[in-house]
Amino acid sequence: MNKSISSYLVLRNVITIIVFLLSMQSEVFAQQAGSPRVSTIKLLDTYVGGGTDPDRTRLKELVYEVQSSVYFYDNVVKTYGNTPVSLFTDFNGFIRLPQATFQKETIELLTIRIDNPSQIISTLNLSTLSAFTKLKYIYILTSFPYTLQQISQVVTSSNTNYIVVYKSDMGS
Repeated sequence: MNKSISSYLVLRNVITIIVFLLSMQSEVFAQQAGSPRVSTIKLLDTYVGGGTDPDRTRLKELVYEVQSSVYFYDNVVKTYGNTPVSLFTDFNGFIRLPQATFQKETIELLTIRIDNPSQIISTLNLSTLSAFTKLKYIYILTSFPYTLQQISQVVTSSNTNYIVVYKSDMGS
């Protein structure tokens, strides 16, 4: 009986070490593979529910309360309110944001909605958002199951300080 428990513990430790080494190897590979990945992507509800600091409180206000906003879909800009603080777009709109003409300097939250996996055609390079001088929060909303690992493969950045959150909401 003791021999089987001891064998079990040894096997469990070996598996734990292998999993750890594999995760380290994939992280090193991701860093070497090209564009730097954003390493601090968080689940929206966990992040905003995890405290009352100003960043969490402000993000919760921006996501869950009505705000002056810009909607940028199919190269069409629609602005609601005088000083928009939120921007809504999809994957294709994100790629076209640098060329879009609207009030960018007041935007604090960028929501990128992805309705199906086929819309993901390249990476979301956050370093292209330099014209958004007040931008602090990036919210990726999918209407299909999408994991943190999958999102991490799509979002890239170079020296940006955005708070990136996501939510897979099959009901939206």
